[in-house]
Amino acid sequence: MSLREVIEKLEVVKIEEVLKHDEVVRFLRNRGLEKTPVLLNVEGKKVAKNFIATRDLLCKYLGIKKEDLVEFLAKLDYASASIKINEDFQLKERKRFNLLKDLPALKYFENDGGRYITAGIVIARRIDSDPNKPESYNASIHRMMLLDERRLVARLVPPRHTYLMWKDAMERGKDLPIVIAIGVHPLILFASATRVPEGMEFRYASALMGGFELFKIDEMLTPDAEIILLGRITNERAKEGPFVDITGTYDKVRMEPVIEINAMFVKDDPIYYSITPASSEHQILMGVPYEPLIYKSVANVCKVKNVIMTPGSRHYFHAIVQIRKETEGDAKNAILAALAANPSLKGVIVVDEDIDVYSYEDVEYAIATRFQADEDLVIVRGARGSSLDPSAGKTTAKWGIDATKKLERLKDFERVV
Repeated sequence: MSLREVIEKLEVVKIEEVLKHDEVVRFLRNRGLEKTPVLLNVEGKKVAKNFIATRDLLCKYLGIKKEDLVEFLAKLDYASASIKINEDFQLKERKRFNLLKDLPALKYFENDGGRYITAGIVIARRIDSDPNKPESYNASIHRMMLLDERRLVARLVPPRHTYLMWKDAMERGKDLPIVIAIGVHPLILFASATRVPEGMEFRYASALMGGFELFKIDEMLTPDAEIILLGRITNERAKEGPFVDITGTYDKVRMEPVIEINAMFVKDDPIYYSITPASSEHQILMGVPYEPLIYKSVANVCKVKNVIMTPGSRHYFHAIVQIRKETEGDAKNAILAALAANPSLKGVIVVDEDIDVYSYEDVEYAIATRFQADEDLVIVRGARGSSLDPSAGKTTAKWGIDATKKLERLKDFERVV
């Protein structure tokens, strides 16, 4: 399955007006298209955006209701999902290429450090591993700033898998071989953003999609994509940033590894894919993969019904956990389990089955009528939090709210409307 097949089946807004690479975000905002799948004309090249910008879109690809999403993901059996290796790689090599001219990479906001690739899946292969085995690879999404016609600088976050693989290669005195796949099926994007054991992203994608295939290219494997960049992460470093992160605030400038691109392959009239920083799509890809981790952790201590990361926290810092409360203390155990499952999580609200977790108005009703601050508030001081939280120092304080009914007084909480 490919991005083009999705475009054929989905209601996509197609814009013929020619846009410059630094005016796309403003254009979409002015047109109210920030959560709508679009196909744009950026300086004569096709650019797709927002194909996984909402929970409903993600569930549409999976063929499920949003209420079933977290349980579906938590119970997904991906370890043995089938993958076909196809040696018939059909993209055409662009013999002479210039990343600055051939890619419609966008500059999203005025103070960005440069033009960025934001939806390129970095597929790295462990040094000295079997190139024909899917488990030899890690697939993840990294922001990459264009330096010149053949070089990028990528933000690698320690201690995540790509960073560790790169570090291992450097210690061996070698560059880390990679493929950058741009313009893939949205579920492959989602799989690449999901927290699974190293080497299991392709299996996870296959389970989500009911099977898929990888293509062989120059001792590497890659999923179907519109654009393939073949290269290596080197020991050289360069300044990366400033760049807007999920909070909508600027991340700091760092010295990060440089990627050298050796070859470029494209489909006819390729479709470039772009994720706007801090957008709903950015949030869905970063936040929703944590929901099944929280679900499974809470399931160890009580009966969990649903988990969602909240839009107001950028789908990243706060979660609402819905439980079937059977004993007093279940909600507090759920809070601790949720915080343990996701180190970036800052706050948890636990509610009963009758509360609509997708309506913050209903959640606030639960807080207003079922929560007492001196009894039902949990505070954890001095914990490790997210580096993306501008309010945090070296550590952060985390909180949990037990907004569940008191079991000995259930009649007091009966709702008429």
